[in-house]
This record gives sequence, structure tokens and C-alpha cells, in this order.
Amino acid sequence: MDEMEKAAEKPAGWSAVKVWLRQWNQPRTQQLARTGLLALQVLSWQERGRRMLGTWNTAIQRLRLTYKLAYYIIPSPLARTRNQRAITRPVAPRARIICNPTSGSGRGSNALRDLEETALWLTEHGLPAEVCQTEHAGHAAELAREAVQKGMDMVVAAGGDGTVSEVMQALVGHSTTLGVLPLGTVNVWARETGIPLHLDQAREVLVNGVRRRIDVGRANDRYFLLMAGIGFDAEVARRVQDSALTQMGLKIVDYITTTGWLAITHQPARVTIRYDQGKRRSFNALMIIIGNTRLYGGAMTFAKHAIADDGLLDVVTMENGKLIYRLGVLLRGFFRRAKLGPKARTTQCRTVRIESTPPLPVQVDGDVIGNLPMTFSVVPGALSVIVPHDTPEDIFQRPYVRG
Repeated sequence: MDEMEKAAEKPAGWSAVKVWLRQWNQPRTQQLARTGLLALQVLSWQERGRRMLGTWNTAIQRLRLTYKLAYYIIPSPLARTRNQRAITRPVAPRARIICNPTSGSGRGSNALRDLEETALWLTEHGLPAEVCQTEHAGHAAELAREAVQKGMDMVVAAGGDGTVSEVMQALVGHSTTLGVLPLGTVNVWARETGIPLHLDQAREVLVNGVRRRIDVGRANDRYFLLMAGIGFDAEVARRVQDSALTQMGLKIVDYITTTGWLAITHQPARVTIRYDQGKRRSFNALMIIIGNTRLYGGAMTFAKHAIADDGLLDVVTMENGKLIYRLGVLLRGFFRRAKLGPKARTTQCRTVRIESTPPLPVQVDGDVIGNLPMTFSVVPGALSVIVPHDTPEDIFQRPYVRG
């Protein structure tokens, strides 16, 4: 019985084998098998690729580490050449760049890095230079005075008109030349003389410009390069100087809004002016401008005929009037009209004494320095400056010396 069952099962097993063989020979089954084999092969290649990629990443990391060690430990040939040149041929700086880190676009480490590159460029072009950064109020004048004592050829104010004014205080009466790299908000002196506002172009002036001896104004014991303002504009400067918007870097916005507000609300004062020619005049003043140069605020002109080296100051007086008159004065100054209006007068003099009731504020080159009474005078030919050779000739009358 058992042998019969075994005999019966054997054909059934062979039948299953035969069935499987018939299925294997079918195209679909063979295709599925080939697909599975191909998938296994792709997975194998993928694993090999991952291993190779890991090996490459490890090698690259080691190369990077080796490069960093070489970079920081082994000096480059260029650095060795510069160091050897500095050791064998030390050169004392002939120019000092004084940078105000809080002035306009001069804020931050980027400006300081650009000035370091400028100093290197000047050195390579025959004017050895160094960079000094101010640390507190009045520090720029101290650094400039130290440069004069060391006999340096040039002091460069890198900042706005406030930095230029502070540096200039130490250079009056000396042969050291004032250079300017305009990094401030308005840069009136740069715009007046045509100094480019881009650093790469402005540095060219320091090497290829021309030198001139110009006058400076003096308000009591404070020198000014551009102009002094009394009344309306000084009150604007006083408010803008202490405002929160200015501290936030929005000085222009604050200046425009404050000017518009004071054009409506400003109260006049009784002013008495005594000129050196013996003339005396009293009137209700809106504003008084004492110009050594012409451009005001970077956009307006009130002292239209001022010459920077004629030994004279141009005193422009504007009497008080209604709102339309006040706005008209500002618009005429903005469009640089020949006449500021029927209540405006210009007088040239060497010395002028101004008093007022109540005392009016006084600003010089944008900085408020006190209140009237005050004496203003000119110091002829007291300052050496370097400017572009194509500076408009009508603001100078003396010949220049090529830098």
C-alpha cells in the first residue's frame, strides 16, 4: 500500500516540476526574473558609488585641513616679499588718513578695510600713508595735530563735512595739506570742488590733484571752511544734531521735515550787524549766511559770488517775511537764482560783528557752536588743500600748484 502511494505521489511531483518549467519558459516570467536581477545589480552599483563618494569626501576634508594649515602657518611668497621689502626699506608715512567710523557711509569694518586698501594703494603710488581711527569727540583734531608735529605732508579726512571741519582746525596756518575722502552724508566740500564721491576715484585726487592756499573763516576762536549760519538754518542744525532720527542714520529725512516745520513756526529776532567798513545795520532777521565758499547743504547756493581765496567773506542777510517769502528764499537758493528776493543783501567784508535779541544760535560747517553775540573774520591763505585739477576756476582766483 505504501509502495502504491509512493508510486502515485511520484508522478504528481514530476507534474509540479513540469508545470514550473512550463511557467519559467513563459516570456513574462523570464522578464520578471531579468528585472529582479537588474535591480539587484543597480543596488550593488549604488552601494559601490556611496562607498567611493565617502572615500572622496574623506580625502577632500583631509586636503582642506592640509591647505588651512599651510595657509596659516606657511607665509605666501607675496607676503614674504612684502615683509622683506618692509624690513629692508622702511618708509615713514607722509600722509595720515583719519577715519570717523560713525560718519555717514563710513560706518563699519568694511569702510575701514577699504581705507586700509587705499593707504596701501597710495603707498604704492608714491605717497606712503597710514590709517588712524577716531575714538571720541575731538580725537580727529588731535590726530591731525600730531601729524603736523611729525612733519607729514598731508592729512586726509575720511568722513563727512564734520570730520573735515575737525581735521582742518589743526591744519590752519601750517604747510600740511588737507585731503578729503568723502564718506559722509552730504559731503559739501567734495561737491564744491568736484572731488569724486567714489573712494577709488577720490584717492586719485590725493596723488594727481593740485594744491591751493585758501582762506578760512573764523567765528570767535573756531575756524570754518565752508560757511557760518545764524538764525533759521542754525536752529534747523541744532534740532537735527540732537534728534533721534539723526542717530538712526536718517539725517536727510529729519533735515527736510525740520526745515519745513520751521519755515512755518520760526520766530525772527532783532539783529545788529557792524561791518569792518564802519557800516552798521539793524533789522528783523530770518537768516544770515557768512560764506567762505558758495555751496550750502550740498544743494543750495546763497553766497553766489564767494571766492575761496580772495581774502573776503560774503555776508548774506535775509530779513524776515511771511511764509510765501520764506519758501521763496529757500527755492531761489535751491535753484541758485541770481537774486534771493527783495529783502536779501550781500556784503563783502573781512570782519563782522553780529548781535541779536534774543540771542540766536550759530552753526559753522553744520556744527552748532553757540549763540550770538559773535565776531566773524577771515584768515587769508591759511589752509593748504588738494583738489582736482578740473575744479571750477570761478571759486578760486590764485594759481595752483600741481600735487
